Amino acid sequence: MEKWNIFEIFNKEKEIISGATQKSSDFFYDFSLSLYSGDDVSKIEKNREALRKFFPKNYGFVSFYQVHSARVIDISDYEKFSGWHNNSIEADGIVTNKKGVVLATLGADCLSLLMYDKNAGVIGAAHSGWRGTAKNIAKKLYESMQKRGAKAENILCAITPGIRDCCYEVGAEVVEHFLEYPSSFKAKSNGKYMFDNAKVNLLRLLELGFKRENIEVSPVCTGCSTDRFFSYRKENGCNGRFINFIAMRE
Repeated sequence: MEKWNIFEIFNKEKEIISGATQKSSDFFYDFSLSLYSGDDVSKIEKNREALRKFFPKNYGFVSFYQVHSARVIDISDYEKFSGWHNNSIEADGIVTNKKGVVLATLGADCLSLLMYDKNAGVIGAAHSGWRGTAKNIAKKLYESMQKRGAKAENILCAITPGIRDCCYEVGAEVVEHFLEYPSSFKAKSNGKYMFDNAKVNLLRLLELGFKRENIEVSPVCTGCSTDRFFSYRKENGCNGRFINFIAMRE
């Protein structure tokens, strides 16, 4: 598990397990973990079981069917479970105050937000492609955590690996959602733009009152790092997905 602990901001927190899985030829489909991308589900489930073995066996995993929404579900009241909480609920954010529950988001260019408020004892995770960012899922995730006592100034946040402006070319139909953040895109001579989704999320968090020193922005671009991470754009619409995760230790 140590090789996945890529977020320095959480490594100093003994109560937190966090990270991002990476490709491995030791597993099916280079260790893809998505049930909904078109690969053989039975093999993906074996990959998920392999992932579980890196964690205490009584820990539960939860992820939802991601649809680029701003829907966040608080699972604090779920009964304690182990294994994967398999479901097809459509949502892109998860919050819990339970220990021993691993919140998992899937990515292959879309970034995720992982959050932890030590004082409130609550964690959150959200998948944020450009559509989720346009709908401000960062704010929705924070508001859900806020209901459990979290405060912006206390939250530690990691913005995970995702495709960055060096590789992310978009059209005007995307950029029009982010005109208030001109530093997040650069115009090209072909009428397209290079877009930095992470930059918008960072600026939105600062607007919410997060402290800059409490936010870690991963420097990893998935488009530049296909040896380690899946990239839908750079790998011709690949089915593979890696997982970003966060949990409070029991």
